Amino acid sequence: MKCNSTTRLMKQTFVLLFGGAFLLSTQVQARAYENDTTTGQTTSGFTSTIKLQQVVPEQSQLVYYYPASVNAGPINIYVDKEFHTALLPGEFTTLCVASGQHILAAAVNDAPLYQQKASAGVHATFNGGKTYFVRSTVNQGIVSESVTRQQAEQALQGMNKTVRLVNRASSVQQCRYIGGGKDVTLVVDNVLFSFGGSSYQQLLPESKRKLDKLIEFTRNSNNVSSIELRGFTDRIGKEDVNRRLSQARAETVRQALINAGIDGAIIHATGEGIASSAEGCSARQQDGCNKNSRRVDITVNSY
Repeated sequence: MKCNSTTRLMKQTFVLLFGGAFLLSTQVQARAYENDTTTGQTTSGFTSTIKLQQVVPEQSQLVYYYPASVNAGPINIYVDKEFHTALLPGEFTTLCVASGQHILAAAVNDAPLYQQKASAGVHATFNGGKTYFVRSTVNQGIVSESVTRQQAEQALQGMNKTVRLVNRASSVQQCRYIGGGKDVTLVVDNVLFSFGGSSYQQLLPESKRKLDKLIEFTRNSNNVSSIELRGFTDRIGKEDVNRRLSQARAETVRQALINAGIDGAIIHATGEGIASSAEGCSARQQDGCNKNSRRVDITVNSY
């Protein structure tokens, strides 16, 4: 798929990996990578670890990412001539479809009418039980090209998983993994508190925004199985006081999630006391090792 930097689609040059070489074709079969793990960050900035286990034979999995260096404006991704999602530079999306042939396309600057979705695209054959990695790049316009798992892993470490997903593509399915896809970590990140603080009002402003994004992500996900919250403190003050403070911080985040409608039964909060990151830090409140220790680590797991 190919388009220029204004309105034409990425078409006729959808690139997939076959036997280690790149092929440009309107109808291709590709070698893919199974049981892979990639890491990135969500749009809010929290780290997202995606364990790309092998999907069931009836499905294929696609990881599409848009490097910040390309920066041609928002890209709209279409699957079978229906809108899937929009990516900003530095973002990626993961989707699953039934194995077989699908029409893939992408365009820039065609919102809000999305006129390009029905007029172009390429037919690509996806093998069952496989995972494909595709990125946007620049080559006389924007080109989508297949990359190896290793290339994708390196790139995705500094990227954001889109959480604005409004999927209208009827052929995009919820991913189903062999073995049920249990114990998959979706999100790992933390929120920070002010010195001595444990209430919601004492979350740092950027952490409040981050928590809001995490809540939105969790509420829009239909496969979250558990949320682990681990509270920590800096090394200033007595150990027993800090342990109670760390528990209070974890409970504050837990209550914020519950207030937002997330089932409290899946949320587990623990106070760990003084963080290892505070070891050797001075007694100065403003030191980075102390500021970064006044936190709650958040882990969101899926089925």
